[in-house]
Amino acid sequence: MREEGRKRPPRVPLTPEEVAELIEIKKIREFNKLQKFKKSFTFKFLNSFNIFCFFIFCELIISFYGPCNSKMHFSKSVTVTNIDKMNENGQRKISEIEFIDVNDKEYTLVVNEFIEAPKKYSSFRVCKDYLLQKEIKAYIETSDNYYRILRASPILFLSGFLGIICIICFSFDLNQNSHSLISISIMNALTLLAFLMI
Repeated sequence: MREEGRKRPPRVPLTPEEVAELIEIKKIREFNKLQKFKKSFTFKFLNSFNIFCFFIFCELIISFYGPCNSKMHFSKSVTVTNIDKMNENGQRKISEIEFIDVNDKEYTLVVNEFIEAPKKYSSFRVCKDYLLQKEIKAYIETSDNYYRILRASPILFLSGFLGIICIICFSFDLNQNSHSLISISIMNALTLLAFLMI
């Protein structure tokens, strides 16, 4: 006859007081872990980096809607793309204007307005932001408005999107969790690197 193996003693359920004590111990451990993480170089560096990125994103958006650094250019070629939409004066709506300046640099402006088409040899003003010096908008002679440079569209979209993400993360204290802080930092670093390479 086989000898019966040793059985594990039955588990004794914890009392409500013991459960409360375990929860309290876990809370204290989490708090101590958070305080230790807050004192670390990684926490300070990554949070500083994310704040720096947030201000760059804000600066790009502010430069697009407000003051910026501008420079006069002169065109040697102008190509106007129209939409099959006309106003009461019989003027067709312009969707895009492509300039080639005297230095052979191309600028495609997103217009979508009823304006007079600029002439072949005309001046236009290209505006850059102050920090990254990215060309984001342009003014033309035949209009009082500024127009977005097409290649700046991803920069402006990502700046707005990541600016909102940063606000949400800092509002909900996600920057105090190492995993979410590293994720936000990697996302901001990749975006900033892409901006510098565009």
